Amino acid sequence: MRSRICHTMADQERTHHDTHTTKPDPSSWDQLPIGLFAFNRDGQIVSYNESFVHLLGMLPTSIVMFERCSSSSFDFSGAIRNVLNGETIRMAGWYKAPERQARFIRTTMSPSFSADGQLDGGVGILEDATEQRRYEERMEHLSSLDPLTELYNRKKVGDVLSSTAQETVDTRAPAAVIMLDIDYFKLVNDTFGHPTGDLVLRSIAQLLRRNIRKSDSIGRWGGEEFLIVAPQSTLADGVQLADKLRQKINAEPFGPVPRVTCSFGVSSLEGGKTVEQALQDADEALYVAKNLGRNQVSSKR
Repeated sequence: MRSRICHTMADQERTHHDTHTTKPDPSSWDQLPIGLFAFNRDGQIVSYNESFVHLLGMLPTSIVMFERCSSSSFDFSGAIRNVLNGETIRMAGWYKAPERQARFIRTTMSPSFSADGQLDGGVGILEDATEQRRYEERMEHLSSLDPLTELYNRKKVGDVLSSTAQETVDTRAPAAVIMLDIDYFKLVNDTFGHPTGDLVLRSIAQLLRRNIRKSDSIGRWGGEEFLIVAPQSTLADGVQLADKLRQKINAEPFGPVPRVTCSFGVSSLEGGKTVEQALQDADEALYVAKNLGRNQVSSKR
């Protein structure tokens, strides 16, 4: 197959040599799974194979410009301009053809030159990398999770907190930060064993996730400690959410453990407060809740 393709390319180059161009004609490569195309100095698609048409979901003609094949996340027109300036362009992004599901497309485009060395257009390939991209996204998602609770891990929820802090600066919208800790968790492990302790951690994680908004984010901050980031929420909103979660945990059975409670510390990102200050305030409020007898919600502005 490889020698046949190379032979075809050589034939095409010899055919076009008489017209003073080294640009191959991909129209005879219709069995290939990748899209092949060529364009002239005006950006017009002058030749292509069937896979190119299939991937773009449209049939180009000699008068169709690359702009007709562009999308907001996959800029053909911008790439063509760079190629016609002599650059080789590699680009990847989500592309949605008319009346079809979005596909993740990768392309490489390079300038083509006439026999006398003058740039006369470009050639390129298109390939559907949707399944590979979805696999990469799944791996990225799994790398952001805590394996026991399947909540965000410390790094990921910390990244979310940093992004939310920047949004509060840009939009001046408030955000609440809730830190919670399972009361007497060491006693649970010592009395019932670590498997039961893991069961409690997973159960509380699921309960918390079920009872926050879709816009909120939650992660395991460390050990038996969790962190919730609630955008568009004032300090009072955060206190209200924390107390709702506290009551839900109080009423929930956790296997052989007769009763589990949590203490909560709430702070906010209002007024341009930094991430470090918000975390310190939440931690200090949590410490107060513990000192007040646990199973409490405390806050610090």
